[in-house]
Amino acid sequence: MNNSSIKKSHKKLLIVLSLVIITAGGVFMFSMLGKSQEERRNREYEVSLVNALKNSYQGIEEIKIMDPYYNDKPGSWSCDISVQFNDSQTITYGINHRLTYKENHDGLMKGNTNEEIDQQWSILQKHIGKTESTILVRYSNGETGEQ
Repeated sequence: MNNSSIKKSHKKLLIVLSLVIITAGGVFMFSMLGKSQEERRNREYEVSLVNALKNSYQGIEEIKIMDPYYNDKPGSWSCDISVQFNDSQTITYGINHRLTYKENHDGLMKGNTNEEIDQQWSILQKHIGKTESTILVRYSNGETGEQ
């Protein structure tokens, strides 16, 4: 092999390697952009949900948001939440939410019996009202804040 053919094969290898690196970088960047959009969307819904819950129930001290789920079509957003009230009662349930909701009395109670489910609804009914004070919020991404 002469010097010229070695240089050509190295040049081709370098071009192929460069294309692979550029493609991998592009895929990585698009996945990062998608994730940050998802995180921004979730935060927007989570802040809206907390405001709606504060407009719906009195005595809330803390809300923990878990497992957000977004469906592109028809565009619904849901999550599990744990709400702790100032009378030491805590309830955990699933909830759907839309950004247009000013209040949210929706929910999917989790329980093994109808009695357990009814008891959870009773806790929420007992707290209907409005929370004016600042509460602790544990967002789905692990961050905490006050709202």
